[in-house]
Amino acid sequence: MSQHLVENDKPCPGLSSFTKIRLGWISQEKALLVKTGETSHVFLSPLAQKGNKLVIKIPINNENYYLIENRQPIGYDKILPDSGILILKVNTGVEEGYGNVQVMNAAPTAQNFSKATYKLGIKERNIYIDKKNNVAVIPLWKEEDNLGVLITTVEKSGAALKAAITIMELMKSEKSPEKTKKLRDAVAAFKTYDFEGSYSLASSTP
Repeated sequence: MSQHLVENDKPCPGLSSFTKIRLGWISQEKALLVKTGETSHVFLSPLAQKGNKLVIKIPINNENYYLIENRQPIGYDKILPDSGILILKVNTGVEEGYGNVQVMNAAPTAQNFSKATYKLGIKERNIYIDKKNNVAVIPLWKEEDNLGVLITTVEKSGAALKAAITIMELMKSEKSPEKTKKLRDAVAAFKTYDFEGSYSLASSTP
């Protein structure tokens, strides 16, 4: 994402979470560590802003790990090729400058990272799955300025994605006291990782 000349005569995008961590600009308290096989979620602040959580780290083995960040067109990231949840895969076994950080591009055929991020509202870009390491990453809805991310297993990812999409659709629908309560209950169930129960609540008739 930190490519030059996204737009002519405009500044380049800001630094990635990988670089900011190496520079000491992201403290340990602002990173969420999630091990493979675990299920966890967080609402990430935009990487270019201050916030409680700025990045998720998922260790894979001694040399590889994922970094997940929320890139939005604000601050030093005002000019971006795309915005949303960005997934980086880091290989510390590769010499620096030879591809040790790779963008897990959500749409590899799109040029210049123009569709690189993951978004819940786009079918082709609403989930990242690493079957080998049993990791699934699902972008969620926004809460205030923060964008949610769920880390889970491949086995649980189908039910989780189904529930997340239904919650998003309910959020967009016309509000009523009954729908507001249904939404609140569905989100609460989702955050306790009862994905089937969350879907049932979100999809039920008011």
